[in-house]
Amino acid sequence: MSNLKRLHVAAIFVSFFKALKDFLIPLIISLFIGGTREAGGFIRFEFIWIGIIILIFITGILHWFSFRYRIENEELYVQQGIFIKKKRYIQQKRVQSIDISAGLFQRLFGLVKVKIETAGGGAEPEVSLIAISRDEAEDIRSELLRKKVVEPLIDSHDVKQDLSEKEWVEEEKVKEADYTWKLDKNQLFIAALTSSGLGLAISAVAALFSQVEQFLPETIYEQVFGFLSGSGVLLVIVIAVLIALIGWLMSFIGTVLKYGGFKIEKYGDELVISRGLVETRQLTIHITRVTAVRIVSNVFRQPFGYTAVYVESAGGGSNDEQLSTVLLPIVKKADLIKLFTEVLPDYATEHTIKAVPRRALIRFLLRVALIPFVASLFIGIFLTPLAYYGFIIALICLILGYFQYRDAGSGLNHTHLWIRYRQVSQQTVISARNKIQAAEVMISPMQKRNRLASFKFSVLSSVVGKSFTVLDLERQQAEHMRLWLSTESKREEK
Repeated sequence: MSNLKRLHVAAIFVSFFKALKDFLIPLIISLFIGGTREAGGFIRFEFIWIGIIILIFITGILHWFSFRYRIENEELYVQQGIFIKKKRYIQQKRVQSIDISAGLFQRLFGLVKVKIETAGGGAEPEVSLIAISRDEAEDIRSELLRKKVVEPLIDSHDVKQDLSEKEWVEEEKVKEADYTWKLDKNQLFIAALTSSGLGLAISAVAALFSQVEQFLPETIYEQVFGFLSGSGVLLVIVIAVLIALIGWLMSFIGTVLKYGGFKIEKYGDELVISRGLVETRQLTIHITRVTAVRIVSNVFRQPFGYTAVYVESAGGGSNDEQLSTVLLPIVKKADLIKLFTEVLPDYATEHTIKAVPRRALIRFLLRVALIPFVASLFIGIFLTPLAYYGFIIALICLILGYFQYRDAGSGLNHTHLWIRYRQVSQQTVISARNKIQAAEVMISPMQKRNRLASFKFSVLSSVVGKSFTVLDLERQQAEHMRLWLSTESKREEK
């Protein structure tokens, strides 16, 4: 693969439709805003958008023509640009993960997209090859991840030392997975029913619904909502139920399309995660790159004992998952240790939580309910009926504050530290001592008075790092965790 190559010519259409998708919402808005028959109406926007579409297509052609790449001497070389040539050399040792996916347009041409993440590469992938063949994608992954798989196995087990690197790679290609876990249809159905994306979907539908008057003809709008407008409470209930149903349906379909065909395959110390019905995706993660595990139980799943598992890893993660990687979209909590034993054996232990002290309860309640309560009091002075809704919100916040107090806590053993907290969903974060980048104990004047402290630690996640905080621990417990980490750091320095 030493000669410079271009992407498949279908890359022109892939980049064109991707850019067009980004302009879809502004396009729809402009059509309705300018949707009149007057001289200054739709015609103006029509010509503007025709020009934009032509410009996008020409840009796609220029990108395809100028983008070239090759792999040579254990590094990936990429050059692009028409007027200003940009050249990048990515060494094999810097590659953290390779994500192979196939969106709808790639699948039409039998192609895939390859995203290559590197250490220090920023929030976006270092290189994105948007249209290449599946075989070529597998060859690139083999070339750039080859040593990352070979060396740890040889160093840790002292096996196959008599094989050459090439022979070892060939054997890995034909070797069956050491362990495979698949998301079955029942689990996928439950995951879709209880998806945490429901709130976002409802918010999106509510925002769109608020603009429904602009999208519907005036006669239809008056007929439908004129009847309900005289009903008062009935109108509110109907709209709320309609928004919830549409939001739930959108969330359900989105989850099924995203996690359909989800599968984990383990090859030695390498995890290959595959998923997706419309846009198929395959991500490779080396377990030595995992810096933390997050166990997340949203309010829909926790009562039934279900949870989701995310991993933070150096170089992995995606923007739609907050730079994390979904390891298990849904799983019974009771089965976690068994699954971790197969997939992430270092994390396959019981994680006993030491809860925050009872004197921290008032702080958790005030933290979330004080502002809504005070705001309701001020509103009640001028608009008494609206204040009742404010007090209802304050009551909900009090309930949330109590659950945040009940769930907060921490623990550790000889090798790992873990904390548990709740914002809306309950989260348990587990990290190995040698993966923690920094830790600190924070004590405010009020915490000092009540012998409390907050503990925060940071790990490398994707390429930017992440921090996790548990509030209002027993001060002695927080200091013990800090000392546990600093003592080990000093030992490693010696």
